[in-house]
Amino acid sequence: MCFEEMSKSTSVLMAKYFLLSLFCLSKLSVTNAQIKKFTIPDSLINKTYEELNKSFTSNYYDTLRCKVYLNTILSKSIKEKNYHYQARAYCNLSYYEELESDKLRLIDKSIEVSHNLNDKSYLLLPYSFKGFYYYNKSLYASALESYLKMLEIAEEVNSLNYIDIAKHNIGLLKTEIGKHEEALPLLRESFIYEKQRKEMDTSSYLESMLSLAKSYTYNKILDSATIYNRKGVIYSKRSYPRTYEPFIFNEGINLFYKNKIYESSDSINKALSLMDIKNPQQTNLFVIGEFYRGKIQEKLANENSALSHYLKLDTLVQKNQLFLAEVRDGYEFVINSYDRLKKRDKQLEYINKLLHFDSIVYSQRNYLTNKLFKEFDKPRLLREKELIINELNSNTKNTKVLLWLSISFSLITLFMFYFQYQKRKLLKIRFNKLLKPAIPVVNEKTPNSSKLELDISKKIVDKILSGLENFENNCEYKKVNITSNLLAKELKTNSKYLTRVIKHYKDKNFTTYLNDLRISYITERLKKEEKLQNYTIKAIAKEAGFNSAEAFSRYFYKKTGIYPSYFIKNIQKTKNQFVIV
Repeated sequence: MCFEEMSKSTSVLMAKYFLLSLFCLSKLSVTNAQIKKFTIPDSLINKTYEELNKSFTSNYYDTLRCKVYLNTILSKSIKEKNYHYQARAYCNLSYYEELESDKLRLIDKSIEVSHNLNDKSYLLLPYSFKGFYYYNKSLYASALESYLKMLEIAEEVNSLNYIDIAKHNIGLLKTEIGKHEEALPLLRESFIYEKQRKEMDTSSYLESMLSLAKSYTYNKILDSATIYNRKGVIYSKRSYPRTYEPFIFNEGINLFYKNKIYESSDSINKALSLMDIKNPQQTNLFVIGEFYRGKIQEKLANENSALSHYLKLDTLVQKNQLFLAEVRDGYEFVINSYDRLKKRDKQLEYINKLLHFDSIVYSQRNYLTNKLFKEFDKPRLLREKELIINELNSNTKNTKVLLWLSISFSLITLFMFYFQYQKRKLLKIRFNKLLKPAIPVVNEKTPNSSKLELDISKKIVDKILSGLENFENNCEYKKVNITSNLLAKELKTNSKYLTRVIKHYKDKNFTTYLNDLRISYITERLKKEEKLQNYTIKAIAKEAGFNSAEAFSRYFYKKTGIYPSYFIKNIQKTKNQFVIV
């Protein structure tokens, strides 16, 4: 396995890890049996650690040479009890180890040796390698443990590079469990950090850009994703080819969400044709690639072709045990296809596979959600705990307080999850209510009562009401910046009469009346027009007559209890059904 096979977008700024290690000596390991078998070449016997490390860093693409240099460093450091070089040697050797089981053992040996040193910074590299090892196997819970440990140590020793690495990788984990809105700030922060470094590391910069572009896609900020994907393709081609195909692949997915189906297909197929399916660092891209190939065929109404791609997806998932939440819909399609074909045995097989898939994905998602929440509050809780312990004089009292703290924290956590559950439930109710056809409100007030209450002649009232009816039927409320004065002039009356009639007959002030019409109008259009659903919020706001996306979103929420982005997202999910899936 060579260094070029590693990818920050697949898991953990491995490029950055490795470059950091070049300046932090080196580490990797073999078992005692392997050490005994290794004989230091005569040409290297009298070399110093610095000379050996320089030779290693100058040849890190050459696996055979690097293993000789690293094993020499390891043998020499074990004999001389130099734990600093020994720790680095174990870690770096794990990078070149072919057997997966030996990789983890070597990393753990590096951690063990590093714990014997006074410098905690030696723990950063092996924990970053360990996080990458687990991430690459989709063992996200174990990966998170390593990243959080790395972040804790990095903050303690004030290592800005590793703080950035840890935050970036936690952002990637949030992406994997669908927390796209939470992931975006972390990945944007990492990209800015790489961009503003005094000595820019091109590989890390492009890896950060790749992750950010992907996050923009999943947050439906599609134009921004395209900007970074195109920039990444140009830079990669010129200075860092390893990210060239992933950027093309990223844009292929982005084009799919832009509803540019044929362009999407071309980009995804081109990227996958340039990749090596046998490369374990790119396997997840082939899994995701088959998923979007299937989605594209669905869009083109080629159901048999879509089924073929989803079956290939399943083969890759089962072979590599890569359970990516993003591709779940592929299994749903397979199950429904076999249901239509009356192939009950196959339908049952894939129902069982989906149940297994869900059990893994959801258990990891729940664990990561809880873990991230707890670790975010951990510093504050530890400080409170320290203050309490200092004030206590007996072990009994300590126990009671700690128990109370634990129970309180558990109750707070439970309350937060319950609150989120209730919030999601309420949003579903509001969404389903909004999907129902609007029922026109019939005015029950009589002309006599209107004259008594308004002190306006019936003739004028009827004229204004007739004008308002035409105003509504012709959708003139879509005009931006319309005011009561402008409308009154069009109706050949004055604004005072107009607003009083609206208040009496519509039971609203002019602004509310106008904005209610706009929201009702655009809501009905969004239910029916798929093309409109793909507009930006700003463009939709303009269609409705609002002069800004912010004003539109604010009033949409005020009237419906949900934001337009949520409404559109779930409209697309329902596929013309009236239940959120």
